[in-house]
Amino acid sequence: MRIGLCIRGFTRVLEILKHELPHDEIYECDADEVVGLAPDTDVFLPTVAPIPAAAFVAPRLKLVQQYGVGLDSVDIPAATASGVLVANVPSVGSGNAESVAELAIAHMLMLSRHMPLAFSRFKERKVGGPLGNCLWQSTVAIVGFGGIGEEIARRLMGFGVRIIAISRSGPTGSRKRDAIVPIDLHVSATEMHQVIGEADYVVVAAPASPENIGLVDRELIGKMKRGAYIVNIARGPVIDYDALLAALRDGHIAGAGLDVFWNEPFDPNNVLLNENVIATPHVGGNTERSLRGIGRAVAENVERIRRGEPPLCWANPDAGRSRLMR
Repeated sequence: MRIGLCIRGFTRVLEILKHELPHDEIYECDADEVVGLAPDTDVFLPTVAPIPAAAFVAPRLKLVQQYGVGLDSVDIPAATASGVLVANVPSVGSGNAESVAELAIAHMLMLSRHMPLAFSRFKERKVGGPLGNCLWQSTVAIVGFGGIGEEIARRLMGFGVRIIAISRSGPTGSRKRDAIVPIDLHVSATEMHQVIGEADYVVVAAPASPENIGLVDRELIGKMKRGAYIVNIARGPVIDYDALLAALRDGHIAGAGLDVFWNEPFDPNNVLLNENVIATPHVGGNTERSLRGIGRAVAENVERIRRGEPPLCWANPDAGRSRLMR
């Protein structure tokens, strides 16, 4: 098969794919090349590149397989209408959720201990400052308590924090929870505004589904505790940019840890970064264990398509099986 990795420069991912799929042709491309390359491609791996409706008219294209979880850049209705299968990789167990959860906590620690300022103080030969805080005895609200949210909570168990989980359906939802992970309070999205003011840290882990765009808006931020921190390891548009900037400027939000942005790559000169923001370039799931685990799952789905079988974690089963046997 001919497989397009829709980003250039991910050398390690390319190496993993070539190891897992040694008999396939794997090439790199940029987002603006996707439509033109679709007629000669069997599988696209979008990463963060948009896969627009125009790509799905190509009769050869069989599968859009995300190298990870997020499918917000894929026009799934257009794929379904054209019979192109769309799939992703479960975050938990592949190393993705585990890696993202670790980075979320790293952002929380860096914000609470004022690490950028601490680095500056060290260079200035100053000792004993700045005065930070610790996570112990704090309250952490996790907005989006799916696989990644639960892995964040699992890793917070040893920090002595109180955890508020917020999910679309609350504790009565259909997703199976791990009873080992203790949650102090679990509420639905409709109750979020009533509890968010209790949190010292708000970690955004909700997917960028249409109903979640701008979920963390001016109203919700206004209900947060003054001096709270926000960490976003989900997708940039889940937080309203203007609302976050205003809250950082007036001190209502003490700081933000951002691994995802409203457009990527994000402008390093954006005025938001003049505030107390710790920014990392969307590296949450980018660890060696995660990339290898995801690579194996991607390769398994390619082999399933080759055998005429449906992919695992199939996002659009309504697309039918029309292309499985091609």
